[in-house]
Amino acid sequence: MKTQLLMFTTAAVVLFGLTSCFQVESNITVKKDGSGTITEEMILGEQMKMMLEMAAAQGGQPGAENPMAKMLDKAKAEARAKKMGEGVELVSVEKIDANGKLGVKTTFKFADINKLKYSANDAIDMGDVPGAAKQVEEAGEAGVKFEFADGTLTIIQKAPKVDKGGEAPEGGEKPEAPEMDPQAMAMMQGMMKDMRVTTKVTIEPGIAKTDASHVEGNVITLSDIQMGKIMADPEKLKALQSGDFDKAKEAMKGVDGIKFEDKEKVTVEMK
Repeated sequence: MKTQLLMFTTAAVVLFGLTSCFQVESNITVKKDGSGTITEEMILGEQMKMMLEMAAAQGGQPGAENPMAKMLDKAKAEARAKKMGEGVELVSVEKIDANGKLGVKTTFKFADINKLKYSANDAIDMGDVPGAAKQVEEAGEAGVKFEFADGTLTIIQKAPKVDKGGEAPEGGEKPEAPEMDPQAMAMMQGMMKDMRVTTKVTIEPGIAKTDASHVEGNVITLSDIQMGKIMADPEKLKALQSGDFDKAKEAMKGVDGIKFEDKEKVTVEMK
């Protein structure tokens, strides 16, 4: 069963082409009537922060503000709102520049969660990453959908289509994923060590009962993936790249701080 773990790591491999790490936290808050909000906080990594600070100190350079400008682009956020479903609207796009953090907070609202489809991967603009568009298209309609009726919310996760490295030849075994060059691995570890993507669902009236795996108070964590902890072990990364959920799930066992919901459907009864 392929769910949040593969949904995120598929994008993570694509994002190797980016020039900085980042952290994205998404929180979907659901009210008693099925309406609610989505907040996304994207925080730039130290590498990009340093580049922007250096550019500012030198009086600014052409394109130096492009990363922030793209993240603050309201037109793109409004286009994303339409993609999320009928009745989803952009509320605000705000710059975060406090407590050592630099990034953007985007807030959406929705009228009916039954019409909402959400993917944290869409929060990341991968337009400038070579080959990203093709890989995103091949991932298919991955995301999280919801069914809500009579105070019960069902969270439905749909994973991307994943290339598992080709079919096995007749009479033989399927070829293993190629080994990553040690130098490339070291570069990837440095770039992605602070990368973290978290997706949560907050039940505003509270949770009476749920079969979700990771619950704290009225908050359900669908995924909390910290790439630095995965990248520290090449074998774990190889398992993720295989596209085999069972291998990926086994590799993540015992990794402190990694959370992912492995159920395709989670049910929540509201208070």
